[in-house]
Amino acid sequence: MNRIPLIIDTDVALGVQHQGRPRDIDDGFAIAEALNSDLLDLRLITTVFGNGPLSEVVRVAREIVALKQSAVPVLEGAAESMAKNSASNAAVEGMAALLRTTRCAVAAIGPLTNMGILARDHPDAFRSITTLIIVAGRSRGRKFFIGDKGPVADFNFENDVDAARLMLEACGSTRVILAGFELTSQVCISARDLEVIAARNNPVATYFHRNSLAWCNWWTGQFPNDSGFHPWDSAAIALLKHPEYFVMEERSWTITPRPKGPQWLECDAALAGPRIHYCTGFTPGGKSRFVDDVVSSVY
Repeated sequence: MNRIPLIIDTDVALGVQHQGRPRDIDDGFAIAEALNSDLLDLRLITTVFGNGPLSEVVRVAREIVALKQSAVPVLEGAAESMAKNSASNAAVEGMAALLRTTRCAVAAIGPLTNMGILARDHPDAFRSITTLIIVAGRSRGRKFFIGDKGPVADFNFENDVDAARLMLEACGSTRVILAGFELTSQVCISARDLEVIAARNNPVATYFHRNSLAWCNWWTGQFPNDSGFHPWDSAAIALLKHPEYFVMEERSWTITPRPKGPQWLECDAALAGPRIHYCTGFTPGGKSRFVDDVVSSVY
């Protein structure tokens, strides 16, 4: 079986404390699953600001790769949005060089700055992306709530709207999948799941358990309707491995100005323009298989 060459562009912050609280950890689970998959050939990890400062994102990405005794390169990307600094960086140049020799899927699971710069500066390389999975977007008009709390942000998109626009406008015939809040807000990884990981009693499992507890506890304290945290970014990996877990609709996208608050990346079948695949939910049994894969892939 031919493995899918893959680039992960990430703001991984497993175990990071930033702005007075623990930060999202799900990127770390996505990286671990990709490294452990027989279906994926992870060629490159690129880093971007977002869940934590860039220096912390790079540190955590390299720690995970080292724990897995992997040789996958980790390259430093954008430390701020294109509006503040639109210059290229090592991550963008590394992606361009790889894509000129190898057609790859890309899991864009952080703010989209590196991807926007890649589309602008290296359109030939950008066109070598086979499948681009983006953890962002919403159904037209939909606000995001967790229980009765919200609305909450479309984090990756809102951190760099300019880059998202450049990236999406450059996609052309590239297969694009949006898998955002609406999808993975339907599933949780619980503290009990983290104990299952800890029971494997190896360095990777211990590292993930130790660095996940604060985020899981913080999240369930903030959002008591949830039984755990949401593995937003793991969906990007699962979509490559097991697309049969998911319900997708063909839609088009638009970036909508709003009189108050941030712009929205909205998707609807009635919109004109290039078509993308939008994930709305899970097929029967898909939720449990997805969660089982996330938990079982940390070792």
